[in-house]
Amino acid sequence: MKILQMVDVPWDSGLAHYALALSQGLKQKGHQVFVSAVPGQKPWVKAHRLGLKTIPMVSLKGLNPLRRFIREHEIDLINAHTGSTHSLAVAAALGQKVAVVRTRSDARTIRRRPGSRFLYKHTQRVIAAAEYIRQSFIKELKLPPRKVATVYQGVAVDDFKTEPLPKYPVLGIVARLDPVKGHRYLIEAMLLLKSTYPSLRLWVIGQEENIKERELHAMAERMRVDSQIDFLGHQADIPNIMSQCSIGVVSSTGSEAVSRVALEWMAAGRPVVATRVGCLPEIVQDKISGYLADPKDAPALATALAKVLHDPDRAKSMGGSALSRVRRHFAMPQFIENTLEVYKSAVKDRA
Repeated sequence: MKILQMVDVPWDSGLAHYALALSQGLKQKGHQVFVSAVPGQKPWVKAHRLGLKTIPMVSLKGLNPLRRFIREHEIDLINAHTGSTHSLAVAAALGQKVAVVRTRSDARTIRRRPGSRFLYKHTQRVIAAAEYIRQSFIKELKLPPRKVATVYQGVAVDDFKTEPLPKYPVLGIVARLDPVKGHRYLIEAMLLLKSTYPSLRLWVIGQEENIKERELHAMAERMRVDSQIDFLGHQADIPNIMSQCSIGVVSSTGSEAVSRVALEWMAAGRPVVATRVGCLPEIVQDKISGYLADPKDAPALATALAKVLHDPDRAKSMGGSALSRVRRHFAMPQFIENTLEVYKSAVKDRA
């Protein structure tokens, strides 16, 4: 199959990672894949690094080069990963024998907008990165259920290693420093856990974005838990850092339409304590592969963490359950095969 992936975001976001990981997996399966992105921006650079063929992103006003590319390369399917590229894909596909798929892997609210009816009339399939997103498409846009499929992002399970739990408990949070990631609530939870677990440590891994490391450090100092928290910044070897932690924490207050990090913690064989936002309740099985807590609720987060910390055997069992679950449902081969099934049905509908 000849496939054009379209992603116009400027940063290496979860959405961009979803699109590029998919493109790489499809290429490895023998499909001919092109990535349309903005030259010089991070998805473009990353696509080149992955050895993917790229074409420059165009605008609606300059659509002819894209239409010509689709015709000359006999593209079978266009997969649009953003709202703007969805409009481009539909416009470029009009009058041509090419299927259009819209993938939604971000957390923005789905609403009917001017032109929505036209766009989805000319879109053969919609891929939702989580079931809650799929249900929103069906409810808000009144799309036929058969037209919308849930395809969870995959993770390269074999890239991760499952090591024995460390002797002294270490919590790990791998996330950009941003208020939406809920670091402040995790630091507050550390204060609540301090007296019961004096040897507990928290590793904060991630680069600064909308909050400075010094701000979080100052907060930890005010609460007198700074001696138990290590700010490790950006780390290149995430599998290695995860293997040295006891519990993976995802304390987000929102977003998480695609939670790659939760899947990575599970691939590392670690129990996950996460908030009930986005796709997390669909990925983390409460009381089986980890625990769920309400967002913006430090006491609830501390209680969930304590349940794992109190029982090392339970932590080990939950980590094993997490690994089994990610292998069965969220490994990269399943991600690619599930996507291809949607593609095939889209091409069949367009024929």
